[in-house]
Amino acid sequence: MPIPTSTPHRTRLLLMLACACALPLVGTQAQAQDEDQDQDPDQLRVGVCQRDITPISPNLASAYEAAFGETAVVNHTDPIFMAGFGDNRRATDYNDRLWARGVVIEGDGGRIAIVSLDVVGYLNGEVDTIRSMVSPDAGVDYIVVHSTHQHEGPDTIGIWGPDPLTSGIDFGYLDFVNATVADCIDEAADGLQKARIKFATTDSIGLSLGTDVEDDGLGVADGKVLVDDDLISPATDGRIANPRLSIMQLTERGGQKDVLATLVNFASHPESLGSGNTQITSDFPHYARERLEEEYGGVAIWVSADLGVLQGPLDIDVLDPDTGMPAVRRTFRWAEVHGEQLAERVIGAIPTMPGRPVASLAFATTKPVPIRLDNPYFRFFIALGVLNPRLTLYTDGVPDDSVGFPFPPPFDSIPQALGEDVQTEVGAFRINEASFAVVPSELDPQIGETYRQAMVGAEHTFIIGLGNDEIGYQLPAPKWDDSCHACAPFILASVPEFCEFFPNIDCNTVFQNNVGQEVDPEVGAAIVPLIDALHDGP
Repeated sequence: MPIPTSTPHRTRLLLMLACACALPLVGTQAQAQDEDQDQDPDQLRVGVCQRDITPISPNLASAYEAAFGETAVVNHTDPIFMAGFGDNRRATDYNDRLWARGVVIEGDGGRIAIVSLDVVGYLNGEVDTIRSMVSPDAGVDYIVVHSTHQHEGPDTIGIWGPDPLTSGIDFGYLDFVNATVADCIDEAADGLQKARIKFATTDSIGLSLGTDVEDDGLGVADGKVLVDDDLISPATDGRIANPRLSIMQLTERGGQKDVLATLVNFASHPESLGSGNTQITSDFPHYARERLEEEYGGVAIWVSADLGVLQGPLDIDVLDPDTGMPAVRRTFRWAEVHGEQLAERVIGAIPTMPGRPVASLAFATTKPVPIRLDNPYFRFFIALGVLNPRLTLYTDGVPDDSVGFPFPPPFDSIPQALGEDVQTEVGAFRINEASFAVVPSELDPQIGETYRQAMVGAEHTFIIGLGNDEIGYQLPAPKWDDSCHACAPFILASVPEFCEFFPNIDCNTVFQNNVGQEVDPEVGAAIVPLIDALHDGP
């Protein structure tokens, strides 16, 4: 069932989410019984961590110290190229720090770590490096490294350098992040303590004003309508968005029962500052986390969900409570208002009763998941070393770093990486009544909803997008438009007018930043069996 978003369907969506929001209240009686019986006081243990991963270059060291009152330790060369929009956007200052925020959860079934990074994306090879650096003493069975996909931090992929043919990556910074995240996981695992856990689900409906033609009042807008989307959501001209806010909160057991961590899962690109901003920031998640930590203490962790194609804040208006007027778009005040209103919606949804002191935990992963690399732009940038050269391509399962010139004349001077596949991974896990899918892509919410439907019996569902990799957009295969990829040699040679699809070439980011039309079927074929396996039991 597709996610209903149109005005006539709003009641149905509200009812569906209202039922989901009521589920924690149904569980409070069992929680109260657990409070009294405490059947196995050692079954659920939790540790948390947070580490500063703000890029600091020599020219910005004084700006860092002025902004945060702490000694700057340089971890990045000059300049810092900012990711997510165009080339040559150079950082000039700091609004807030970027973080690695993590939690380690140990229950009956294993020990998992979830770490969220304030970066645009992090490739699977870097995640494997982090895993190799985590101490064996940490005893973690499954590590998830997620990127919030914020667009106001350093280039960690390579395609946002000073020009289209030059990488924006600083590998010393990636090495710093890898070591920092590994230390964060070690710290969390070393600090495990008896804990309780509870879940909630709410939504962002009504947080935006609905004044923009793209804004349906859902607190997030769909910026790219695909083929046949109008058949799924005719009243909104095909705009489809996921307003779900899924929440996990972990608290101490005994004593003051202080909150250890509050994790929020929401499907919206953190890009509200837009392309004109040059101050490092984690965008609206920063303000949401600040408000949650003001309310609860502990560590607030933001996890982006199925935010692909194209869920985001750029086309919505929100009411500034200080002025009674819409907050000015592309400003830090807008990000603050939006982040705080999301946090307030979360606060209103979390049950006040204690959580459960036990956790039934199960997880499953598939690695590698090979996906044919159809994107000739990616092949071009890999051949030039623009995309992270630590990204390995494979042919018949064997690493293949060969480069050639496969286009026919007159395009036979354009280099292409020749390996057949990229290799990624997928995962899934369950904790009590909640289910999580770990997906390496920017996932269309239509597909996210199919994964949630497979989580049979789960009262709360989470999609961890950009989990353990960043392979670009994932959209339903029938909605693929091949014109951008088919016209690649003409576009790379600056003669797009000679391509057969001209002038109807769709090189929107959805198609240009996409491994290819095999992403959805291959990821789905790998992850759905994992979800099914975790939901076969009682």
